[in-house]
Amino acid sequence: MKPIEDKERYTLSKIVRDNLREYIMSNNLSTGDKLPSERDLASMLDVSRVIIREALHSLEASGILTIKHGEGAFVNADDSSTIFNNLLFFWQMKDKKIEELFELRLLLEKTAIEHLIAKTSPDHLVELENNIKLMSETEDLEKFKEYDIEFHRGLISATKNELFSQLVDIIVQYFSNVSPSNLTQYDKDQTIQEHTLIIEALKDKDEQLALKLLDVHLQRSKTLTPLMVKKLDSS
Repeated sequence: MKPIEDKERYTLSKIVRDNLREYIMSNNLSTGDKLPSERDLASMLDVSRVIIREALHSLEASGILTIKHGEGAFVNADDSSTIFNNLLFFWQMKDKKIEELFELRLLLEKTAIEHLIAKTSPDHLVELENNIKLMSETEDLEKFKEYDIEFHRGLISATKNELFSQLVDIIVQYFSNVSPSNLTQYDKDQTIQEHTLIIEALKDKDEQLALKLLDVHLQRSKTLTPLMVKKLDSS
C-alpha cells in the first residue's frame, strides 16, 4: 500500500478503506486472516490511528472484516449476508422494486428445482417432507412461517452453492417478514398442499411439473403480500 499524500487528506477515511481492500486482495487474504495492527497500518499509510479505526469499522459494517476487541481485525470472506442485506435495503427503499425482487426469487428457486431434479438425493427429499409434516402439525403462526422459510431454504441448499443460498435466504426472509400477520386456515392448507405437490414432482423427476407448481405456489404467495396487493390495486 502506498502512503497517503497530503492533497488526499480530505477523503482520508474512504481512501484508507479502499487501500485496505486492495491490501486484502493483493495479499490473497482469506477468512480468518488477521490484518496488521492499527499502529502498523497507521505507519504504512502515514495517517492517524483514528482514521485507520474509522476505515476498519466501515469495512466491518460492510461485512468484509470482523473486529474482535483486544485481538484485531480479521478478514470475513465466507459470510456475504451483510452485503446482501445492504443490497436488499436499497431494493426496499422503493416499493416498485418488490416486483423485481419477487421475479429474482422465482428465477433463483426455479434454478434450484432444476438442480434438485438433476442431482438431489432421496435423503434430501425426506428432510423436505419432514418439514411439511411440521407445518401441518403446528397451530402457531410464527412457527408455520419459520417452517415455510425452512422448506424454501431446503430447496436452495441442494445447490451446494453458498452465495446462492445466502442471497435466496435473505430474499425469502424478506417476503416472510412482509407477509400478512394472519393467515387463514385455507391459506395454510394451500401452502402445505403446494409444498407436497412440489415434492411429489421432484420424486418423479418431473422437472416441468415441479417448475409449474413452484410458479403457482410463489404467485399465490405474492397475492398475500400486503405490498404486492397495494401495488396491484394501484395499477
